[in-house]
Amino acid sequence: MQDSVEVPMEVAYQPAWLTWVAATTGCLKALGVECDTVDVAGYSGYAFVMSVHEKLCPSGPTVFNWGLLSSGVERLGRSTMSFHGGKCGGSEQDFRAAQEFVRREVEAGRPCVLWGAYVPEFAIAVGVEGDSYLVRSFKPLMGDPEPPIPLDQLQAPGGAYVLAFPASVEVVRADADRQAVFHAREMLSYEVGNPHYANGLAAYDQWIAALGVGDLPAHGNSYNAQCWAEAKRCAHQFLARLAERNPAVAEPLGRAAKAYGEASEAMGVVAHLFPFPDAESKVADPEVRAKAIPALRAAKAAETRAASALAEAAASWPESGS
Repeated sequence: MQDSVEVPMEVAYQPAWLTWVAATTGCLKALGVECDTVDVAGYSGYAFVMSVHEKLCPSGPTVFNWGLLSSGVERLGRSTMSFHGGKCGGSEQDFRAAQEFVRREVEAGRPCVLWGAYVPEFAIAVGVEGDSYLVRSFKPLMGDPEPPIPLDQLQAPGGAYVLAFPASVEVVRADADRQAVFHAREMLSYEVGNPHYANGLAAYDQWIAALGVGDLPAHGNSYNAQCWAEAKRCAHQFLARLAERNPAVAEPLGRAAKAYGEASEAMGVVAHLFPFPDAESKVADPEVRAKAIPALRAAKAAETRAASALAEAAASWPESGS
């Protein structure tokens, strides 16, 4: 058994429903990047993703290609390097290779993002102790302990995944902002390619159809509501920041931000109707479901307007990024 090793700095998990955003933000801040969860969700494009399972499975918010997020991290000023096991369920060889990947990063003094800590969510790996990970995660937010996680107790559907941040990179902020808008448009149209999931604007229709039928898992439905409400809030705030510092395209970006503000407000209604955890199974109540449907329709209409405004911003943005 190898000796334990930990990163030398204090690392704080940044609370967010989108735990990849939470863990990535915590890593970047520990490595000296000035950012918050809005920056990370916006530049990575996570704020513009939407993936909904036909039965509102809680997997929806994490079922897409995480590799698409890495370029946004680089726009914040840090390079990325990832390990992703080749097999869907993962193999012992994959998981041991991932742990060695983490050990090398931690020995170099760099925390990294780890998939499958305690539940199928992301956490920050800050150390390796024998065959166990030391992490920073959502657990303390719930008043729970954060014990070491043995290698064989990771809950990582899709296989082993680690994201590391090896080095600082130079960023021209205006160019990064321009690239972020083009990336946001790509993420808005992203499709998983799985017939059980709907993406982008079509995800609203799938959710509405599911609420019309009923018989949905309370946990999954309310978890989706919290995650996607947070995504729309981040999109609103991120685009408002871009509009403020990019006067040449402030008008279309401002309209996009305003529309996302309306989408955020509507999704906030859905999140309020289906609090997490939905212990009382509010989704089983047809009257509650009926209230959520017009809110989802309003969010879809607002995001449709936002997508159009983003297209205008992308088309009119000066090549120099000014």
